[in-house]
Amino acid sequence: MAARIATVVLPNSHLSDLLVWLHSLDGKLSAKNAFSFLRSFALILPWVAVLWTGCIPLSHSFIFWRLMHGKMPTDKNLRRRGCIIVSVCCLCLLHEETSEHLFLHCPFALEIWNWIEEKLNYAFDCSSFELLLLSLPQNRSSQVRDLFLVDVVHTLHSIWLARNTV
Repeated sequence: MAARIATVVLPNSHLSDLLVWLHSLDGKLSAKNAFSFLRSFALILPWVAVLWTGCIPLSHSFIFWRLMHGKMPTDKNLRRRGCIIVSVCCLCLLHEETSEHLFLHCPFALEIWNWIEEKLNYAFDCSSFELLLLSLPQNRSSQVRDLFLVDVVHTLHSIWLARNTV
């Protein structure tokens, strides 16, 4: 380290100190440059535009958003945050309560998904939340697509309410 410091050449004359923003062409920081810099790191997810629509109550969309980001307060997530609890799915009493189990794989949830599939005559891919959303029909009218989306999001909300009721 001392050898590196010794190789630094200091100027003989006085130079003015200047703050330079590396991510702009002129070196000046503007609100527009800062916004563009921060915005470029934002990940645009394909499901976001679909989820926040007028046909779904925000509280229901928020549950799906939390599921997609792994932020639902299930037993597994609470333990990850430091809560010391014993975990069991309160709907089936068979498995640890994780988001995937509670909403996709629990026998209670599977009964609901099977019932909806039978009523809509359509099969959903319940292997993950993203695939569940991607399995919505694309070759139908926008109203029918919205109906399927509302069914999926409302079903997730209903499962969450059932879990909280128990």
